[in-house]
Amino acid sequence: MSHDAPVSAARRPRAIIALTFLTVFVGLPAKAQQDRVETDLRLGAEAMHRGKIDEAETLFREVIQLAPQLADGYLDLGLAQLKQGKLADAADSLEDALQRNPKATGASMFLGITYFQMNRLDQARAALQQEISLSPDNAEALMWLGITELAAGNPERAVGPLDRAAELSPKDINILDYRGRAHLLVSKDSYARMYALDPNSWRMHRLSAQIFAESNQHKDAIREYQAAIKLAPKQADLYEELGDEYRKDGSLDLAAATYKNELELTPHNAVALYDLGSVFVDEGKAQEGVPLLKEAVQIFAKPTVADYYLGRGLADLGQYAEAVDHLEKAAASSPESEVALHSYYKLSQVYHKMQRPGDARDALARFQKLQEQRSKQGAQQLADWKKMNSGAAVEAPAPDSAPSQGKSPPRDKP
Repeated sequence: MSHDAPVSAARRPRAIIALTFLTVFVGLPAKAQQDRVETDLRLGAEAMHRGKIDEAETLFREVIQLAPQLADGYLDLGLAQLKQGKLADAADSLEDALQRNPKATGASMFLGITYFQMNRLDQARAALQQEISLSPDNAEALMWLGITELAAGNPERAVGPLDRAAELSPKDINILDYRGRAHLLVSKDSYARMYALDPNSWRMHRLSAQIFAESNQHKDAIREYQAAIKLAPKQADLYEELGDEYRKDGSLDLAAATYKNELELTPHNAVALYDLGSVFVDEGKAQEGVPLLKEAVQIFAKPTVADYYLGRGLADLGQYAEAVDHLEKAAASSPESEVALHSYYKLSQVYHKMQRPGDARDALARFQKLQEQRSKQGAQQLADWKKMNSGAAVEAPAPDSAPSQGKSPPRDKP
């Protein structure tokens, strides 16, 4: 595995060093030595920035001759040597820097990177761990520790530091790349072990079902969930996931029957109550769905998508005032979501039936504004996709004038 050391990005401009111990200098008078060291450090940093690494190395060598006890001189020399691929020399210089100042910022990290490039992974790990002990929030050091563990064949050990690095630098594409690799390798290893232990276990069928579901192959996913349930008929989560697949496939009656099994296994489970109650509303069975949704909403104790379905069910039963209350809560819970879009459209209908034309117009205006925003976002995403896939003919679907209430309701889970 080959990696370029991020030398230039990691070193930040340094303030002029105030040297208080004249014994660190040799040869010239103390003031002249100090001025010369400061000048060489500055010129060396500028040369590194311009990509003139040879010139920088010469200047940093002069620094360590003038100030042989100054850790920064060895550190900068090590970075120049690392940048040139002089790995053995870089390791020596960075080790010298740490001998003079064990807490020199970045020295242990760059020594770890150097050891990594030399394939001395145990030493790389130790150096990087030392840097992290001094600077726990150093995302770059955490990333390199994760990279080292991956190279050593320890993806399970790479996950922790890479997760932390991603938390510290969530937009760093290199960190996200290595983090994804680590998690993928750990996942593959786990599933391989599962298969070796029991190739026909319900967990393997669920894994297959989830893979099919992610690919929108709902009938295949349904088949695998059914096989899993035969092996583990008391596993409530399987019924929830199977019900979701039936629902996506348009089989609302089968979804309802499956969610009933889920609720029987976990009575008063708020998600199970929501699953069954919402599918009843989609089927036009508000009388059956509303009591379940009322219980779910009470358990959730905060506005969720369950309020949207409860509002729809109450509206179907003619209980408009209570319906408005829940629809408004659903819209406010996620103001720019699909749930809000559907809630505002339904509110416009309910207000119209309540003979509140002003409120109906306001709700419809909010719906139209939100739909316009979402259409623009969709168009931008499509444009970005076309840029990434130039040459592919992709047409944007025309937006509906109203959201579908029964065929494709909000799919959020509370």
